[in-house]
Amino acid sequence: MSLRAMFRRLDERLVAPGPSYRLREVRALLAVVMGIRLATKDWTLLSERPASLTGGLSFLSWVPEPVPAPVVVALQVAGLVGVVLVVLNVRVRTAFLVTWLAYASLAALWGSSGKVMHNEVLTVTIAFVFLFAAAPGRRELASWAVRWGWPPRAALMVLATVYALTGLQKLRHSGPAWVFSDNMAWVLRQGHSPFLPEVARVVAQHDWLSRSLAGGAILLELTAPLWLAFRRTRGLFALSSVAMHGSVWLFLGLDYSAWAMTAIAVAVPMSLLPTRSLFPWRDRSDLAATRAGFTAPAAA
Repeated sequence: MSLRAMFRRLDERLVAPGPSYRLREVRALLAVVMGIRLATKDWTLLSERPASLTGGLSFLSWVPEPVPAPVVVALQVAGLVGVVLVVLNVRVRTAFLVTWLAYASLAALWGSSGKVMHNEVLTVTIAFVFLFAAAPGRRELASWAVRWGWPPRAALMVLATVYALTGLQKLRHSGPAWVFSDNMAWVLRQGHSPFLPEVARVVAQHDWLSRSLAGGAILLELTAPLWLAFRRTRGLFALSSVAMHGSVWLFLGLDYSAWAMTAIAVAVPMSLLPTRSLFPWRDRSDLAATRAGFTAPAAA
């Protein structure tokens, strides 16, 4: 098959029709992920950082530092209100936009302090796709259409691309030594695990364990497009992502929970058959109408 034919088939798959409830599910879950991050992180620490520690490395580099705490809190509240409205399916597009703007703004301000941090970048990037997605009406029965199908599939592609690029960056800067050297052992020794410091030291002392952790992480990242290309392996990818980021949190104290939650929010609903809803009790009438009036493809 020629490269042109491959891209044509990929494009056809991306813009294939999909069920409206799948769009609603993924968007609501992404809103919940942003809401959890807005509610559980102490963003007011931004107001305590001196201007000398900010690098002006984001789209908000024009904002004077430090950002007043009331402004930070106002962004949090606005974002959380947007999450509630998205979950309730009220003014969905506007509410999701408000949530994304609040979350992206706080993430940009946080990430431009000192070292560039990318804890929130996956969630911000994937949620950006849904700013351009239509929203099914509250009383509208489920239907199959391209406008419902492309956003969740685009989210899958972005998820796969970001993970793959993360793995490629490791190879670009360190090559195979990222796995086969004592790189991970030193990372574990220098990490600050609040949970398992002794276990981290033990792993660092055994080359095969530290190299297995490094190899498993980069293998998952590089093969993400393969995992996410097939419906049956998307759930396994989400589970593997939780295991990888969970180990980073336990051994190093680095919080990449937003990545794991975002992988779940996108991959798990898209691992279901197109005629099955993630929330069947909510979409019972929609599912009945869909099965009666539409012929769904075998996979999405």
